[in-house]
Amino acid sequence: MPYIAAEDRPAIDARVESLADDLAGELGMSSNTGTGISTIYRRTFVAVARTLLELESETFRGRAMSRVDELATEIFGTSGEGDRGRGGWLGRFNYALTRLIQVLPGKMVERGVWKEEFRYWVYAQTVGALTRAALEINSTGGDDWAADGAVGVLIDVKDEYKRRVNSAYEAVQIKKSGDAYSVRYRTEVTEVKDAAGEVVGYKEVMKDFGTTT
Repeated sequence: MPYIAAEDRPAIDARVESLADDLAGELGMSSNTGTGISTIYRRTFVAVARTLLELESETFRGRAMSRVDELATEIFGTSGEGDRGRGGWLGRFNYALTRLIQVLPGKMVERGVWKEEFRYWVYAQTVGALTRAALEINSTGGDDWAADGAVGVLIDVKDEYKRRVNSAYEAVQIKKSGDAYSVRYRTEVTEVKDAAGEVVGYKEVMKDFGTTT
């Protein structure tokens, strides 16, 4: 995740919160309050990306502002204002999506619809939506740097979500239920302990489990 300036975060956070409230309400009223999140995510990711591309190409005009448009215009900012010049919106796009995929599940728990913010199916639906959104923007976004950048952000958010969130979840599940891998070359999850011997986390060690003579 690009670590955008602290002063840029509150305005984006406020737009993400408003959009997440709307999406949580929609998801909570749907017939599928679980895996239905992927459809809502994909539609939202594509819509924000398309609005950003319109803003970059100066073709955004003539319609009432939606929650998506409000978020996109906040992400895009004003050209020439600090890092808000040409291409500067890509980092803020990454930040906004990174926050949205955490805030929306949190709201589902707050509303009592979900019991937990993260399970494997949440991860799979989220990365599927990010991947399919990237493919859609790739096929419809035009042949220029802005479309390339938007696709890059969607893929990067997916990769960061794997590294920062799902990897930790996998480590906990391996320690809880055992590993699913048994091939010779694989990583092994090991405990990290503090000076008092208390487990404070996990790390992966690359190992060779073969027999040597």
